[in-house]
Amino acid sequence: VELEWFESSAPGRRPAIVFNPILGGDYPLERGVCRFLARHGFHVALIHRKTLKISPEHPASHLEFLLRQAILRIRQVVDWMERQDRVDPTRMGSFGISMGGMLGVVAAAVEPRLRAHVVALAGGSIPDILASSRDSLLTKPRQRYLAFHDMDLAAFHRELADHVKTDPLLLAPYVDSRRLFLFIAIADRTVGRSNALRLWRALGRPKAQFLLAGHYTAYLFLPYLKSAGLRFLQDQLASPP
Repeated sequence: VELEWFESSAPGRRPAIVFNPILGGDYPLERGVCRFLARHGFHVALIHRKTLKISPEHPASHLEFLLRQAILRIRQVVDWMERQDRVDPTRMGSFGISMGGMLGVVAAAVEPRLRAHVVALAGGSIPDILASSRDSLLTKPRQRYLAFHDMDLAAFHRELADHVKTDPLLLAPYVDSRRLFLFIAIADRTVGRSNALRLWRALGRPKAQFLLAGHYTAYLFLPYLKSAGLRFLQDQLASPP
């Protein structure tokens, strides 16, 4: 597991955040948020991603393997963080954007040591998103997969639904909604507004901020996302449980 560690200069044992990145890119957005949180008293572990894309040479079951692996990697980082002398292991949380937010919801269901979660631009289910997204980041590998397996979109969705179980929508009933803060872009064409709202409802309608933006234009709200996310994490992790 590769990670970047942003250590707060504040004295004493500090709360710590696992940061789950977006699906692609070289982490410039994520590093900016991590530095912001570190300046305000949080240690932050930015986990370097492994691929989570579908590919023609692998069956749909391989995506489930990759999702489980991603959650295990988050839990390994939590193992590592709670052993650091400068980390208060009773005050740990997560911050995730897009695919990282979906993994954050799953982590909220299975990792009790993470007590607060900021989830931006996520949705569920993953089969629904992969079958319906209009984003070329997802449509291009989808078309290659369909062509390689001589499969239509309905069959593709059924195959994913049969195999993908590490899914935020399926695990939503096991999440404490009081520990979540969601950012939802109401013009999202990547995740899909209906998928974002479906996940929000399945989670019990936790605290959420609705952005008048799409998946990528939500970047314009980044200063607000950082400050509002910080306030939520400060409130949730102000003191040990």
